[in-house]
Order: sequence, then C-alpha cells, then structure tokens
Amino acid sequence: MLLMTVAALAFALSFFFALGGVGSAVALVPALMAVGVPPITARPVALLVNVASLGGATVHNLRSGQLKPGPWWPLIACSLPAAPIGAWISTQIPQTILQGAFACFMILSGLVIVRPARQSAKQTADTCPPAGSALLGSVSGLISGMLGVGGGGVIVPALHGMGFRAQQIAMVTALSVPFSSLTGFLAYTAMGSLSLETCAVASVAALGGGILGTRAMHRIDQKRIRMVLALSLMVSGLRILWKLAG
Repeated sequence: MLLMTVAALAFALSFFFALGGVGSAVALVPALMAVGVPPITARPVALLVNVASLGGATVHNLRSGQLKPGPWWPLIACSLPAAPIGAWISTQIPQTILQGAFACFMILSGLVIVRPARQSAKQTADTCPPAGSALLGSVSGLISGMLGVGGGGVIVPALHGMGFRAQQIAMVTALSVPFSSLTGFLAYTAMGSLSLETCAVASVAALGGGILGTRAMHRIDQKRIRMVLALSLMVSGLRILWKLAG
C-alpha cells in the first residue's frame, strides 16, 4: 500500500511541477515524509528522481546544440564531492534543524519560481568566471546532499542575480543538478539508507509524470501555473516553520 502511495505522489507531483518547468524533488521529500517514509529514505529517493528527470532534459539540450557545457565544468566538478559531504552532514544535525532549513529552502524556491525573468537583452550574461562557478557548485552540491532536493534552489537565484537568461538558467540547472544528485544518492546508499523498491517505484512514476507534464505545459498559461507552484511551496515551508515554532 505504501509503495502505491509513493508512486501516486511521485507521478502527481512530477506532472504538476513539470507544468511549470521545474523539478518536483523539493515537494517530494515532505510528501514522502507525510505518508510515513523516513527522512533518511525520502532524501535519496528525491535525489534519484532528479537524476532521471533532469538528466533527460540535459540530453535533449546537448543534442539540440542549445547548451555549451564548457564554462560549467567547474560547477559540476565542485558539486560532485560536495553532495556526499552534505549527505553526511545531514546525519550529524538534529532533524528539527534540518526541517527548518528545508522549510526555508522551500520558501526560497517558491520566490525563485514566481520571480519574472529579465526582459532586457542588455542585462543578460553569457559566461560565469571559473571561481564563481566553482563556488556555486560547492554550495549547491552541499545543499543538494544535505536536504535531498537538488541544488537548483541555489543555482537559479544566483544566476538570476548575475543576469543570465531564464532559458539558459534552466539548461545549466538541468546540466549540473543530476551530477550532484547522483553522488548524493550514492552517499546515502553507502550509509545504508536506501530502499530499492521505493527508489524504483518513485523514479518510474516521476519519469512518467514529468513526460506527460512537459507535453501538457505548452497548452496551459505558464504564469498561473508558476504562481500556484510558488504559493504551494511557500505555504508548505511556512507551515513547517509554524509547526517547529509550536
């Protein structure tokens, strides 16, 4: 029964978030915890979902020639070791503190989703300095492993602040997050927190929901979808903080 519930949640959330062009891991972790999946198991499941869904998007971007990965290798290289470190840190921190950090991450992600893209071409950036890319990879990888949500919530606002186009930000995020998600997932596996059945069911269901959501997104008003997604994340984050405060 639990596996059926996990599959339904993974499918529904992946479909819903794909309508807005974003990943579902940030919502999947608290949803899995709400139905009885332990946090130490929910995080690697969400990381594996990131690998499957965003990895497919990156393959498409590379084949189409829209993505030039060269400038972003420092980001990827630094995120790879940072994610396992974050996974280890998560086992050393009290769960209440992790839940608070996760709630803040949800609120930040909601603000990023609802934030309008830059419209002026004069304000857009094309490259990121290697040092900045490496720092961004380290921080995003650490957050990815520690919270099990991928590093998009760090990468997206950082690149927005640097003036990158929304489309380029999406491609860079899809390129980098699967790498840190994979090493974070492997770290949780090495620590013995992996549920193979749960991972398999959630990944297959999320992949199907993501594909259908991506196909449907072109028929729905994106501003309304993103607003609903953003409000859902922010309300959920505030609810977690409220419970912790009480």
